[in-house]
Amino acid sequence: MFGGAVQALLGLGQIAGLYPSGHSLFVLTGTFYNPGPYSGYLAAILPVALYRMLSVNGRTGRRAKVEYYVSLCVVMLVLCVLPAGMSRAAWLAAFVSCGYVTFRIYGDRIKFFMLKYKYAVLGVLLSGIFLAAGAYLMKRDSADGRLLIWKITMRAIADNPMGEERGRTFSALYGDAQEEYFMEGKFSDAEAWVAGSPDFAFNEFLQIAAERGIWVAVAVVVWLLVLLGFAGKRKRLTGMGGCLVSLMVFASFSYPLHIPAIVSVWVLTVMVLMGEWLVAIRPEKLAKVVLLLAALAGLGASVSIHRVYEERVQAAREWMPLRGLYRAGDYQAAVKAYEKLYSRMNWNDDYCFEYGRALYRLKCYEKAEEELKRALTVSGDPMILNLLGRNAQDKGEFEKAEEFLIRSTHRLPERIYPYYLLVKLYAVPEYYSREKLVRAAEKVLYSEPKVNSTAVREMRQEVRSILNERK
Repeated sequence: MFGGAVQALLGLGQIAGLYPSGHSLFVLTGTFYNPGPYSGYLAAILPVALYRMLSVNGRTGRRAKVEYYVSLCVVMLVLCVLPAGMSRAAWLAAFVSCGYVTFRIYGDRIKFFMLKYKYAVLGVLLSGIFLAAGAYLMKRDSADGRLLIWKITMRAIADNPMGEERGRTFSALYGDAQEEYFMEGKFSDAEAWVAGSPDFAFNEFLQIAAERGIWVAVAVVVWLLVLLGFAGKRKRLTGMGGCLVSLMVFASFSYPLHIPAIVSVWVLTVMVLMGEWLVAIRPEKLAKVVLLLAALAGLGASVSIHRVYEERVQAAREWMPLRGLYRAGDYQAAVKAYEKLYSRMNWNDDYCFEYGRALYRLKCYEKAEEELKRALTVSGDPMILNLLGRNAQDKGEFEKAEEFLIRSTHRLPERIYPYYLLVKLYAVPEYYSREKLVRAAEKVLYSEPKVNSTAVREMRQEVRSILNERK
């Protein structure tokens, strides 16, 4: 609750312009990188504070009053900030978890009300449907994009139910699955429009199934449901149960297992519930010892997770100044600097792409291809395929270049750039193909770009020049 209050106050300060946000594109982030994880963190704290407030409501005594008003303040602070985060996943998590807590405390009254005022309940349900429709329409492309991500992820799981065996990240395996899906041609224009290269599945359970195997995902879900069922049998664990409900709902629409602060909440919540479970099946005299050990284990796991993330953050901080060499075009110095961080940064897709591109610019074609193929194991970004195509073309391997570029067009069909590269490839005298050139040129000239930028206009102008030359 203290952590939630601090984050909420920081968020209010960011809204008022008193504190800087963690991202240049967003006003409200707390200490997080963007509003999504920040809102998810607050949504996990809200049911804990609500339970503490409701559980002491009506009690007498100074301690009960202090606890009531402190909890009330936390609830109000979170409710002031949560709507501004514009995270529909967090809103749903907060609504469901607070409903769980309220029903656990006032279950008999709620049942009586539902039986007595059926039309009022029907009105509330209809209002909920309209609100859900409004939340969908508020960011329709985003919602459709997540539906496509889940669809492609489930295809990847069906193709390999035992999980990823080649050491690729989710982004990489998703990119291959999406490429295969669009290559089949059985997709709608709306799907092609919202397709992207996500780093996460926006559903942690689907991502676990894709990376680790479907049985691991099933085991995790069953384990969490068992803990939730245990919490449901003890009223004093209602707050922790509500926190777990919020985390599970949020995990179904976002990526909380990849955010260190939310992982800490996950670990501590699960370890405390497991500790209480062990207390319930062991002799009473060991209760305090077992609960203390569970809390310490949760704290230790949380610290270990933070340490891993901190090591990566430190490596990234060392890398950031070196990117100036790459962006300035000093590729020789950039390659030497990047090589020193290779063992600590080869998990980062931007690093791998920039390292490979710098090698390509230095005309180290074989090494560049090797590193770019390495980048394909950590990212599904089609720009890597585009660069592999250019690298192969400069080596004179035109068929290989065509293969890479066609793969890129299948991975994200609405992108114009790979078709532009195909036009340049088919215009090479050694690989000239009038039919293929015209077909690719039509895509560049007549496709509707997502952003009608200067780069698109320049590509179209160059394609027209190539066509005029080939008349």
